[in-house]
Order: sequence, then C-alpha cells, then structure tokens
Amino acid sequence: SSENVSCLVCSVPINCLHLNMNTCRACACFFKRATLRGKRYPCRRGSGKCELIKDGHRMCRGCRYEKCVAVGLYYDGPTPPALPLQPSTLLQRISTEYKSLCERRRLRELQIIKAQGQQRRIPHPTQEVYSVHIDNCYPIFYASGVETYSFFMNIFPGLQQLNPHEQLTIYKDYAAKFGMLDCYRQTKMLWKVIGGRFSMCSMVTCYDAETGLDGDRSRIENLPFLTSSAVNYASEQSEIFFPLFNRIELTEEEAYALMAIVLFETGDVTNDLSDEALALLAKYRDEALRELQDYYREELGLDDFSRRLGNLMTLNHTIQECKSLFNVFLRFVVTVFDPQSSGKSMKEMLE
Repeated sequence: SSENVSCLVCSVPINCLHLNMNTCRACACFFKRATLRGKRYPCRRGSGKCELIKDGHRMCRGCRYEKCVAVGLYYDGPTPPALPLQPSTLLQRISTEYKSLCERRRLRELQIIKAQGQQRRIPHPTQEVYSVHIDNCYPIFYASGVETYSFFMNIFPGLQQLNPHEQLTIYKDYAAKFGMLDCYRQTKMLWKVIGGRFSMCSMVTCYDAETGLDGDRSRIENLPFLTSSAVNYASEQSEIFFPLFNRIELTEEEAYALMAIVLFETGDVTNDLSDEALALLAKYRDEALRELQDYYREELGLDDFSRRLGNLMTLNHTIQECKSLFNVFLRFVVTVFDPQSSGKSMKEMLE
C-alpha cells in the first residue's frame, strides 16, 4: 500500500512519484537543481557516509546527491544557457594549477627514473611508485623546484610586481612549507596513513622505512651519522605534525586554501621583506580565507564552521613549526656534510 512507501533517498513517507521514481518532492527538486547547475558537492565530513534521515537538521548535500545517483535518479530537462566566463578565484586557480603541476612533475620524474633504469618499483594497486635511489635524488629535487616555482608564480601573479630578491625570498620560504604539505597529502592519499612504512618524497618516489635508500651508499661519507640525524629530525617533526594531520580529514578545497594561507607566515625572513610585499601576502591570505568561508557556507552547507577553520589554522601554525625544524636540519646537513653545496642558490636551480 502507498502508506508504506518511503523516499529511496531520505526515507520520508511519500504518496506519489517524482522524476518517475519513489522519491520525495524535496529530494527530486534538490537533484534537479544540482543537475541544472552542474553542481558536485563534497561530503560535509569527508567520509561519504553521512545519514540521510530528516531529523530537523540539514542533510549533507554531497551524500544526498550521491544517493540520488545511486538509486537511479535521472534528469535531462532544459539545458541552462551558457554563462559568460567569470574571473577565476584564487582557490579555483590553485586547483587548476596544482593538478597541472602534479601531472608535469609525474611525467618528468618518470623520465628521470626510466633513464637511470635502476629504481625499484614498490607495489601499489593503482599508482606507479618507485623507491628513493641515491643517484636520482638531486635530479628529481631539481625538477620539482623548477615546476613548483612555475606553479607558485601562476597562482600568486601579483608577486611579479616585487623585486627579484623578494620574489626569491618568499618562494624559498614557501617551497619548504608547500613541499611538506604536498608530500604528506600524497602519502595519505596513496597509503591512507602518514607515519607508516611508506612516505612519499615526490610524485612517484617513496621512502621505504624497512629498506632505506637504494643505490651505492658507500659513496656517501658519514652516512650512518647523516641517517641518524635525519631519523631524529623526522621523529621530532612527526610528533608535532602527524597527530593533527591524521585527525583532520582535509577536503580538496581546504587543502588548496592551506596552500595559500601558509604563504603569509614568513617567520624569520619577514624582516627581509618590504611593507609592499607583506601587504601583498596578507591580501592573498585574506582572499583564501574569504573564499574558504564561502565554500563552507555554500558547498558544505555549514552555518558554524569555527571548528573546521580553527583546525585548519592550527595546522597552518604546525607547518610553520615544522618548517623551522627543517631549516635547522638543512643548515646542519649543509654545514657538516656538504660545505660546497652552500654556494648553490635556489636562483641557480631555477635558471
């Protein structure tokens, strides 16, 4: 009987069909609006497992839309007129440029690895991943630096109005933070957890904690001392970063916002920057925060996003702490193990 029929999406009782299926009017209208607008909503919690029972609270739009698709809802109504192109927002720009960066780096790294021909492949169900090899560390690091600099200038074009010294100072400070965030994100996406056996060092190279570096280690003087120093540094950084990063389920949009927010905290290089440069960095930070809050309201449907935003800002502060640890470790390595490398500037790498 019709009294026992419920909406296939949200389970409320219904007495008629909508979109030719057992769905309530509200879910059918929601699906039509999303289809007409070309909307694809992310899960509010990031898990994709939100309950869809009407209990006086707003349902997760991401899970609601996926459930509509899963039960077979379909709408091919009138196509909306083409809208004029709007200027891209900062987060849209980061999204586009970051995906392009990842693909360029992946292809370049695979070229380097296959030209060398000795790298061990690490089994992974979907991705081509290789162990870290001593002979390829610098070429891959160099290629990453070149591509990341291009990404950096494309997403923050206003920095081109600064003098070259300030551009380089800001980039060197940013690159360490971006690289850290990127490697941890890649690790979590590929291996589901950070702090385990495998850690991504680039787009396709991965450090295996059980086997260490591949290649002829005898060529590196004082390698045991260098290794123990690196392990101590990694352990200290892990204690600060891992608990928070593993707990926070960053959405893609939040990760893009964080890539912009970390730019502003310049730490020990702040005194080397002009007021004009600092004002420009503040502008990008404010722009990212404003767009992120719009995302919370409009895409996730959150009225109170203070906790999510607070977690993100705490993670930003943690990245700054980890960058300071990295700088100390890097100065130690350069001073003790490779005095000649101190003459290599980032500018030389980018030329």
